[in-house]
Amino acid sequence: MSSHSAESLSGDEGGLGFHRGAIDSAMITTKPPSVAMKNVTEVLKGMGVNIEVESEFRYRCVREKKERLSSQDGSNAVAPRQSPPSGNPANDPGDEVVFSVELTRLARLNDTYSVDIRRLKGKLQSYKFLYDTIRDRVKLGP
Repeated sequence: MSSHSAESLSGDEGGLGFHRGAIDSAMITTKPPSVAMKNVTEVLKGMGVNIEVESEFRYRCVREKKERLSSQDGSNAVAPRQSPPSGNPANDPGDEVVFSVELTRLARLNDTYSVDIRRLKGKLQSYKFLYDTIRDRVKLGP
């Protein structure tokens, strides 16, 4: 059991769980949880990712499949409307990806948090593109 009690947590981190698994040092922050999640939310919205808020510090996200237009000549042209981000087709087939984004606490490190992103559905290749893009765009440092 954790040595932290609900009373010892600041109001900002009462709903945070503890991080489990490997740590990505680029996804660690000492910013207050509300500030870190605001930053993550802005990045996700800027990328055109659909966000479903499951709790204050946990989101279920969907990057929709890149739409294609069928044409008379048989080519698959990409739809001209604003579409969710996708990478080079060799690195990202543009498939739908469902993933979770959660802010967690690091055990025994006060006021240190991790943004955990986990793939729930979709091709690994497409997920990796999204993870790397989020990692590059989110500014978690001081």
